[in-house]
Amino acid sequence: MAVRLEERYKSIRSPHKIKGGVSGCVRECAEAQNKDFGLIATEKGFNIFVGGNGGAKPRHSELLAKDVPPDDVIPIIDRYLSFYIRTADKLQRTARWIENLPGGIKYLQEVILEDKLGICVDLEKQMQDLVGTFFCEWTEAIKNPELRKQFSQFGNTADNVVDTIEPTSERGQQRPSYWPSESVKEDFRGTKWSSLAWQPMIEADQFRDTATGDSKAIKRGDTQLAIFKVRGKYYCTQQMCPHKRAFVLSDGLIGEDLSKNKLWVSCPYHKRNYELGGSEAGKCGNDEQVNIATFPIEERGDGMLYVKLPPVEELDGVLGTERWRIKKSETSDPFEELDRKLEGMVMKGRKGVQASHLPGGKGQEGTARMILTGGARGARGLDF
Repeated sequence: MAVRLEERYKSIRSPHKIKGGVSGCVRECAEAQNKDFGLIATEKGFNIFVGGNGGAKPRHSELLAKDVPPDDVIPIIDRYLSFYIRTADKLQRTARWIENLPGGIKYLQEVILEDKLGICVDLEKQMQDLVGTFFCEWTEAIKNPELRKQFSQFGNTADNVVDTIEPTSERGQQRPSYWPSESVKEDFRGTKWSSLAWQPMIEADQFRDTATGDSKAIKRGDTQLAIFKVRGKYYCTQQMCPHKRAFVLSDGLIGEDLSKNKLWVSCPYHKRNYELGGSEAGKCGNDEQVNIATFPIEERGDGMLYVKLPPVEELDGVLGTERWRIKKSETSDPFEELDRKLEGMVMKGRKGVQASHLPGGKGQEGTARMILTGGARGARGLDF
């Protein structure tokens, strides 16, 4: 049942994300009762629960229907999800939707199970239309070279910059090093450049006119920059957010205060807000310790966007990617002290990882290698 539900609903658009769970018995290991919809098997079929979620404000789901035969599960969930999609507010999870629904779960049961509004056929058809028109957008992007260009890291070059955070080895695997504890307090906004010259950087037709603005990252030398187009006007800033040295500002959200004629980009990671234009361009509105460099930009008759920039070496010396790459050596492991304590503990009964406390034992890793190569000694057990 879980596989069937996954295959059916993996494609649908909804006001917010949807999570489902299916448990085969009342022990409920899949935690079906804290999902947007969840099924728990009974002797007669499935109990269907709806409106649950975890997160910062968890909510236990409520029973929508009891002992539903397998053949009736899909139509009921189709109706439930379609009704949610039709009536929920933007970015509203099913938990909050049911809490705000007049009549709550009782009213929902009347609509979904008793067809109180006479719309169940329409709800089922709506879901079938959504499911029937599914296609994998990522597959299409991979197949289509023009679509694939939209996912390039930089709008003006095919170069890619990887590992702006130095990797750390842990348990035989690699993970990014931790964020630095301190922000970069350098005054990028007030940098005194030796000279500035207009440079053609990117084609203007790469930017769309949208209500929320459009943006792209570009690369010059070793420096990453962010260009934004908002209501027909262009802005250019550094790409790195000084708060945690993340090169992500081109992916930020555009905000505005029309009464004060202010426009800013909000870092997508930790929401530092940097003004894009005016006399305070580059200033952070909610963290006075950090600021960013901004650069004049204009569109010219040749269809290019020109940015007024300092010499490449000087720009890289201030904003170069390698300079601000997060190094493992400058970050601390919050679990280092705990690991030292654990290593010093005597853990009786636990098999050694490298070696065993038993004579001739191979240890945990050695035994695992033996099993993988077919060296186990049969059903009588393993010699650790």
